[in-house]
Amino acid sequence: MKIIGMIFLGLFGIILLTAIIIFFYVRKGLKKIAKEMYGTNSIVDALNQSEKSAADEHRSVNSMTKTYLPQIMRDFPEFSYDQFKIKAEHALLSALAAISNDNTGLIRDASEEFKTKVRSIIEMNQANEWDEDYSDCVIHQTEITSYTKRAGICRITLQSALEYYHTVKRKSDGKVVKGKDGVKAQERYNVELIYIQDKTKMEKIGHGNDSIGSHCPNCGAPVTVLGAKHCEYCGSALMQINVLVWSINNFTKV
Repeated sequence: MKIIGMIFLGLFGIILLTAIIIFFYVRKGLKKIAKEMYGTNSIVDALNQSEKSAADEHRSVNSMTKTYLPQIMRDFPEFSYDQFKIKAEHALLSALAAISNDNTGLIRDASEEFKTKVRSIIEMNQANEWDEDYSDCVIHQTEITSYTKRAGICRITLQSALEYYHTVKRKSDGKVVKGKDGVKAQERYNVELIYIQDKTKMEKIGHGNDSIGSHCPNCGAPVTVLGAKHCEYCGSALMQINVLVWSINNFTKV
């Protein structure tokens, strides 16, 4: 038994010595990498610099503008891409400002559905007794990432790459529960534009909600072409009732 114990002790010593050698070898290699890449012998400093570099690297967006914009312009010749890109960016930035200040009155260029989503985030933070803050928000790029349509409605999704400082702190002690103080976050957000018929116009000329979105108010035939000015079955003019409105309806982090 004494011999077996000595054997195990010897094996343990060999394993320990091997682990120490590996540790110092790896440490030496990491220091070399840190010196070459970041000009420091400190692994901790190198990791901090690496984190900072990652925080400064802008996210790329899924750009499909060249593919979808010609289709959109064929369907809606009066669509102003530059105008709605600016509005989408304003809506997104104002949503982050509204969350930071617990004030949906700061939201710009957006629908009631958009405001309701922001309001629910504010209410969740209040229920959890959190302070959520977005600061120094900068948008670097915005592009069309998808375009879908069906009778009476279409959706354009714009994707933005932006950076900001973001933290969620407990009100009771100020402890950060999400994000990191002093470290930028690089994120992507989708903002959705929806094109729908104006229900108030339909109601004012005596047509109920049943005809909204996909039927001719004269003969009841389905309207299968977005932006159609005349019914393809009876020839009735649709322009006076088919008043379409772009709405910034939603935003999501991706």
